[in-house]
Amino acid sequence: MSISSALNNATSGLTASARAVQVASANVANALTDGYAAREINLVSASLAGTGGGVRVASITRRVDPALLGLVRDSGASAHAGTRSNAFWQRVETAVGLPGSGLSAALSAFDTALISAAERPDLDSRLSAVADSAVALTGHLGRIEETVQQLRADADYAIAQDVRSLNEGLARIDTLNDQIVRLQSSDQSVVGLLDERQAVISHLSEIVPLREYPREHGRVMLYTASGQLLLDSKPVEFGFTRTPAVDASMSVGSGLSGLTLNGTPLSTSPSGPMGGGRLAANFAIRDTDAPSVQTQIDSFAADLISRFADPATDPSLGGTPGVFTDAGGALTATPGLAGRVAVNTAILPDAGGELWRIRDGIGAAAPGNIGDSTQIGRLLGALDRQIASGPGAPLQTAAATLGSLMSSLSRSRQSAEDTATTAQTRNQVLNETLLAQGVDTDEEMQHLLLIEQAYAANARVIQTADAMLRHLLEI
Repeated sequence: MSISSALNNATSGLTASARAVQVASANVANALTDGYAAREINLVSASLAGTGGGVRVASITRRVDPALLGLVRDSGASAHAGTRSNAFWQRVETAVGLPGSGLSAALSAFDTALISAAERPDLDSRLSAVADSAVALTGHLGRIEETVQQLRADADYAIAQDVRSLNEGLARIDTLNDQIVRLQSSDQSVVGLLDERQAVISHLSEIVPLREYPREHGRVMLYTASGQLLLDSKPVEFGFTRTPAVDASMSVGSGLSGLTLNGTPLSTSPSGPMGGGRLAANFAIRDTDAPSVQTQIDSFAADLISRFADPATDPSLGGTPGVFTDAGGALTATPGLAGRVAVNTAILPDAGGELWRIRDGIGAAAPGNIGDSTQIGRLLGALDRQIASGPGAPLQTAAATLGSLMSSLSRSRQSAEDTATTAQTRNQVLNETLLAQGVDTDEEMQHLLLIEQAYAANARVIQTADAMLRHLLEI
C-alpha cells in the first residue's frame, strides 16, 4: 500500500466518523422528540463500491418496525374511539342521575308530595308542593334532552374538525410524497421528511385506522383498515357540513349532513369503510347512541303522560290532558317528547290555574269537599299502576319503568368503559414497546466512544503517514 493510499483511506475514515458523530448526536438530541425515528449510518467499503480504497457512507436510514407501527396506529384509533364513546355515556348517566338522585329523586319527590297532599287535601301548601314537584320533574326531563342534543351537536362539530384534518393531512402527505421523490432523485437525504410523513399518518390514524403501502421512489399509498383508498397519485376529498344546532327531530338527510368522498355518499357505520376510529365513534354518537337515549327518555315521558291522562286516574278529564301534557296538548309520537312534556297549566296558579283541581279533578266544574282526598289517591295509584310503556314492553309501575331506563343506560356506560379501558391499555403497551425501539441514549453514548476510537485511529494513521513523508523529504 502506498503512503497516498493510506492517507486516502484514513481521510475517508475521518469523514465517515464525522458523519457518524452527527447521526449519534442527532439521535441523542431528539430522544424525547415525538415521532422521531432513530437514525443509523450504513458504511460500505469504498473498494467494494468501486470508488477506490477506504470507507464510504452508503446511506443514513431510520430504525422503524412497520408491523409494530401499524399495530400502534390501530390501537390508537380504537383507544380514541373508546374514549369518545365512554365520555358520551358518562355524560348521559350523569344527566339522568343514579338511583336516589337526578330523575329518580325528582319522581320520588313528586310521589312524596302526593302522599303529603293526600293526608291534608285542605292545605294549599300541600297542593302547591305537588304542582312544584311536577314542574321539577318535567324540568329534569327537559334538561336531560338538552344534554343529549348538545352531545349530538358536539359530535357533529368534532366530525367537522376531523374531516377538515383528514383533508389537510392527506394533502400534506401527498406534498411530502412529491418532495421525497424529488430529493431522492437528486441523492439528498429525506429522513426528516419521512419523520414528518410518519407523524402526519399517525395523527390521521386516530381519526380512522390507516394502512400504509410503499410505492416506487419513496411514495406511499394510504387505505383505511376496511380497504377504502384515500391516497395514491392524489388524495381523495371528504365532504361534510356542520349543523350549528341539533334537535331531536333531526337525522341524516333531514337536517344533518352525511359524509361524502369525492362527492359520493359514504357509509359511516362502525363496520363501514371509515369504521374503527374517532370519526366513526362520533357518527355513532350523533346518529345512533344519542337518538337511542332520546327514544328511551321520550318513552318514559310518554308513560308519565299516559298514566295521568287515563280516565281511571281522573274521571273529570273528558279526553283532555291530565297532570302532564305534550307541550300543553295531547300526547303525540314525534321525537323530543322529553323536552316538550309540561305540567297542565290548569293546576299552576302562575299560569292562571287553580290548585284545587289537583284535589277535585282537572276537569271539575267547581271545587268540591276540601277534605276529600279520593282524587289525590287516584293520582298516587297512577304511579303505582302497572302498565306497558310501549309495544312489547312489560307491565311496570312508573318507578320500575324509570329503573329499567336507568339500568339500560348504566349497562351501556359500563360496556363503553370496559371497551375504552381495554383499548387504552393495549395502546399503552404497544406504545411502550415502540418507544423501547426508539433512541437508547446509553447505546448512543457507547457508540460515540467507538466513533472516538475510530477517529483517533484514523488520525494516528495520518500522523504516521505525515511523519513518513517528512522523513523521505529529509533524505
